[in-house]
Amino acid sequence: MMDGAWRAILRRYGEPVLVIPRAGGAGQGTRAFVQPVLDRGTEQREPSPLGLRREDRFLYLGPPDIPLEDGGQVAWRGGRYDIQAAHLVGEQHWWALLRPADREEGT
Repeated sequence: MMDGAWRAILRRYGEPVLVIPRAGGAGQGTRAFVQPVLDRGTEQREPSPLGLRREDRFLYLGPPDIPLEDGGQVAWRGGRYDIQAAHLVGEQHWWALLRPADREEGT
């Protein structure tokens, strides 16, 4: 029963995302929740040898039938996000921590 309710919630309120495997390829489209992880005590930009680096993090909650893997990516709202950690929670949904993908100039 909970699985059917979760799928209905994703269909109605989830946003379109594209899950791209670590090996690359076209990826699979689905609907999921993606939202920023807000840390009030930390800065969103960290110093690095090349200047300031983004430290934004996002929480992903998606359906169990589209697997996520560390090193893969999620495309959402015109951006790409690296999957830092991904776990299947029971058999109900995928939970993942995302960070904006580093982009080189011209890409």
